[in-house]
Amino acid sequence: MRGRKDREGLAVASNTLAHRGIVALSFAAVLLLFAGTALAATGGLTQPSGAGGCVSDTGLGPCADGHGLAGANVVAVSPDGENVYVASYNNNGVARLNRNTTTGALTQPSGPAGCISQIGAGPCADGHALSGVQSVAVSPDGGNVYAATYSNAVVRLNRNTTTGALTQPAGAAGCISQTGVGPCADGHGLKSPVSVMVSSDGKSVYVASPGGDDVARFNRNTTTGALSQPAGTAGCVSETGAGPCADGHALSSPVDLTGSPDGKSVYVASTPSNAAVRLDRNTTTGALTEPSGTDGCISQTGAGGCVMAPQLSQFGSPILNPGFTSPSSVASSADGKSVYVASDSGGVARLNRNTTTGAVTQPANAAGCILQDAASNGIPCADAHGLRNPASAAVSPDGKNVYVTSAGSDGVARLNRNTTTGALTQPAGTGGCTNETGSNDCADGHALRDPTSVAVSADGKSVYLASFLSDAVARFNRTP
Repeated sequence: MRGRKDREGLAVASNTLAHRGIVALSFAAVLLLFAGTALAATGGLTQPSGAGGCVSDTGLGPCADGHGLAGANVVAVSPDGENVYVASYNNNGVARLNRNTTTGALTQPSGPAGCISQIGAGPCADGHALSGVQSVAVSPDGGNVYAATYSNAVVRLNRNTTTGALTQPAGAAGCISQTGVGPCADGHGLKSPVSVMVSSDGKSVYVASPGGDDVARFNRNTTTGALSQPAGTAGCVSETGAGPCADGHALSSPVDLTGSPDGKSVYVASTPSNAAVRLDRNTTTGALTEPSGTDGCISQTGAGGCVMAPQLSQFGSPILNPGFTSPSSVASSADGKSVYVASDSGGVARLNRNTTTGAVTQPANAAGCILQDAASNGIPCADAHGLRNPASAAVSPDGKNVYVTSAGSDGVARLNRNTTTGALTQPAGTGGCTNETGSNDCADGHALRDPTSVAVSADGKSVYLASFLSDAVARFNRTP
């Protein structure tokens, strides 16, 4: 995961009527002030100036000086709000930032306390199976941070819930990899993993691996955080059943995944398939199954055995739905009613979710998608700006907003969400987006080059972006 009304009073001759008019106008003014304030406050973002607005690998930006942040790729906030963790692809590690829970400000502990990396470079604490860290996720109990890495592995880090410090268990206890290299425990369905998530109950960890066209499943010990993978087909679901995994469909190169708050569903963004895939989750065992046929996925053209996304109408001619062109990210709302898919086409597709079955459907036309420059291109999605090449989406905990990083615009777009229907709208002008140069009618920000990930703190006060080319984490204050 972008009005003000004026009223005029009439003068009256009678003193009594005049008094009543003044009272009425005063009351109306109060109502208008309240309404205007509420509207302006809905998820609005402001970035503190200078070093208060970002932490970068070398202090460029201008940002506070950090380390172990080269190629900042994904950002995650701990449930207690006391830490922000960053997957640093180029530094081959995970960086730790301390968060002020009152202000949202970030500081990084010096030296090895501030990061853990493949060979201790950074300078960081020494870890293993951390080459090319792609993604991080924090467990709901705050006891662990998990990372998906180009070591063909999922890495386990133990988190001190008091200090936020990270340590990696030695040897095979600290990771599971495709062939047990690392040295890690031996796993499968882990070729080039790019995204990791922890289920809402903390019992399962899931990894999207485009190299094997699959989603891998791990059982998590809720006391220790240790991971184990079920053998054979119980341990993963793939496009063709290779792996060996259970046989699924529309899972070519899955790039992101999210879980529903009730733990019943996992949704996957699959780029080549131009699809969003639905996996049903057993809330007792954590096992995944994909419903057969069109119940299991929704795609651009209906390819992959999926239901076809609604075509849009332009002067009576059908247009393929741009909300499913090369999907890059998927996010679910806290109420479980909505799933949002960000696509490289410059759009965000909105899916309504059945909270009983987990099935998803897309409303037609503008109700179902919001797209960069939709109006000028004659496409009947809702119109957006500052939304070129979306890379990541996140829904605020209060459900009022969806924030979307825009790699093509070097910024972040703010979308307002109707908490009843899930519909999206974008505020006009600078209220709807912030980017590196203040272009495209966006507010001017810094340390926002190629933002690849966005996260919202649990208290709703802060939004953080991982900016790959800025080697930085950008901080925004959010008005709940």
